[in-house]
Amino acid sequence: MGVLVAVLWPDFDQAHQIVTTSAAQSDPCLPDSFRSRLVFVHCSILGFCTGAAGQRELERGPELARIEELEGLRGLLAVWVVFVHLLPASGIEASNLGVLEPLFGELIRVQIFCVMSGFVIFMMMSRRREPYLPYISRRFLRIYPVYLFAFALSVAMSGIAYEALQSADFTGPKNAGRIAIYEASFAQWPEHVLSHLTLLHGIVPDQWLPFGAFAFLGQAWNISTEFQFYLIAPILFWILHDARPFMKVLFIAGIAAAWYVGMRWPNGAALSYFAIYFLTGIISYYLWNRSWSDQAYLNKWTITAAALAIGTVSIAIGIWIFIFGSALYVRDRAGKEDALSAALKLKPMLFLGKISYSLYLLHMIPLYGVMYGLNLLDLSQGIYVVFLGIGTFALAIPISMFATRYVEGAFYQSKRRPPAAVGTTSRLAWRRR
Repeated sequence: MGVLVAVLWPDFDQAHQIVTTSAAQSDPCLPDSFRSRLVFVHCSILGFCTGAAGQRELERGPELARIEELEGLRGLLAVWVVFVHLLPASGIEASNLGVLEPLFGELIRVQIFCVMSGFVIFMMMSRRREPYLPYISRRFLRIYPVYLFAFALSVAMSGIAYEALQSADFTGPKNAGRIAIYEASFAQWPEHVLSHLTLLHGIVPDQWLPFGAFAFLGQAWNISTEFQFYLIAPILFWILHDARPFMKVLFIAGIAAAWYVGMRWPNGAALSYFAIYFLTGIISYYLWNRSWSDQAYLNKWTITAAALAIGTVSIAIGIWIFIFGSALYVRDRAGKEDALSAALKLKPMLFLGKISYSLYLLHMIPLYGVMYGLNLLDLSQGIYVVFLGIGTFALAIPISMFATRYVEGAFYQSKRRPPAAVGTTSRLAWRRR
């Protein structure tokens, strides 16, 4: 909410009071320590957004077209997801990984995806002012063809996947959970197929359709969450940039009420559960559009300290702050690039970033196929996990390359058009102040 108030109220003291009050009255289920941290974070963000850093022009040209660290980060996150799914298939649970448990037992990688989505979508809308229908059509064509391709293959492979899980030599809670999801998927397959085809599987209440968000294609729950954000993002962008002040006030009240209700919605893939991460990405967009060249406090030490501090509340946001802050530091303060940023720009990481969406959706299909074959052999757990990993990546990467080029490319790339020039947008497009 901090960024909303920062945009609506240029007076910092008034904005500070509003955010402090709203944070203190936030979800009563949150512990006091978290609420106090939330106040601190929001006030810090307000300081950034309303300070005298100087607003950059929103349409910055080629500089906004691509940030290589983010492309490489997409690849890293996709590979991370594969490992998170691969280890339990070998009977290795996150609880057995000691200090690494949070990295493999949480939703960190998906949360970072949500932060990136908030950042990139707002950046895109600032450069391409267009009516709602062309926007949502392009977003739909961006995600739906590969999603439908992966879902169809997953339904076709569901029998083999179920047998692979049933005959697995190494069992655990995750595999048992996957078996339960498949059984629920088979029991109400028409309803599950319909909810997935309409992208409603992330909002249908669990009481109506058990395991509805995860049926047949478990990782597709996040696609519904993303699409929910796509639907409201232009409205949020318009409110922040073009609406009258009283509309902005009504919007903040409506968002607060919707979030309060949404946090109790009986489907964990609802947008409300990930709103804080999309909001972090939106805040990052506004920070990116400011010049920090004269801000001496933006340095590698303050970035690291902020990342560690926020990381105590959210590991995902802490990681994002480190990567995003480092990119700002290199861009505006001529700072030396850190090792992580440099690694994310390597060609293999950029390649994985290019196919990351397909890899995210399709990797479970070869994983279950390889798992089915390995179950016929008498292997130790160590050899089993190595062969499963090699086989999964060896098949998933070519399949993802094919899907990226011939499925996503066929339906999305041909529909892309250059951004409208500033001042030449249609009168039906969003106005720019």
